[in-house]
Amino acid sequence: MRKYYVSLTLMTIVMVLAAFCTLWFAQGIFQTIFPLIPLYFALVTGLQHYAVVKSFYKDPRTFVKNFLGLTVGTLFLHLVLLCTWAFTHIPQARTFILAFCICYIAYLAFETIALVILVKNQRQQ
Repeated sequence: MRKYYVSLTLMTIVMVLAAFCTLWFAQGIFQTIFPLIPLYFALVTGLQHYAVVKSFYKDPRTFVKNFLGLTVGTLFLHLVLLCTWAFTHIPQARTFILAFCICYIAYLAFETIALVILVKNQRQQ
């Protein structure tokens, strides 16, 4: 699991640097919340991965149920956060939603690939 968290940290650093690049290269688009979006996703993804992996090692039969439950729960958490920010900051909503969706897709793909690798490695042993 340590390898996963190192990879997650490196991905988060790259995403935060990409968010800061909008400050220099895309004038007028940068918002102060942009660097915090990858940090939010890193925290949520890390906690979700920890819970799913712990569940997988505890009882592999309930892995799918726990994974789907956590995925749906975090999806609703993301939607609540996204809608709350968009409705309270209407002028900047379009760029925030775009940045949020990009981070969501990146972290979702990262988490899915990590779990597929974990399950394949466990089945081969």
